[in-house]
Amino acid sequence: MSDECKILDPTAFGLFFVALVSLPIALTCILTYGGVDNDIGLYLGDLLIIASIFIFIAAIAAYRAGSNFGFIVFGLVALGVFFAGYSGGDLYINVTLGIIYLVALIWSYRVGNPKTLTLILLTTALIFIFGGLQANTGEADVWLLLKGIAALANFVLTLYLAFALADEKLPCY
Repeated sequence: MSDECKILDPTAFGLFFVALVSLPIALTCILTYGGVDNDIGLYLGDLLIIASIFIFIAAIAAYRAGSNFGFIVFGLVALGVFFAGYSGGDLYINVTLGIIYLVALIWSYRVGNPKTLTLILLTTALIFIFGGLQANTGEADVWLLLKGIAALANFVLTLYLAFALADEKLPCY
């Protein structure tokens, strides 16, 4: 395992919960854009709220492990996931969250985190930015599809990195 993947904080734990919420977001966005009736949205808000608690626990555990980056980013993600579950979305708040995740992306790159983690921050930012733009129109338009694609990419990246960190046998990029 490379040195950059020997993360002492509970990153894998938090990433599994981010993956857990990313896939249903992706499915509901893509299916709704495609005109496919689905009930995912009926339960998604509750899942996001509950998962945000576990992501916040990862933030607290990262703090206790001495990881400022993990603490701040998982705290921000917990807030964004809670907001998405509680409110569903708003143009300005979602875009603000997206910009904050882009700032965290720059920070991640500068401190030398695994490139996959930096890409996860990009897909997370895109989920919120596209979600805000879609909430502004209120239609099942291209912003909904782009949000779904970003969420699907986020699912794949977070699940891979979570397994790579937890397994310690997969290559960590």
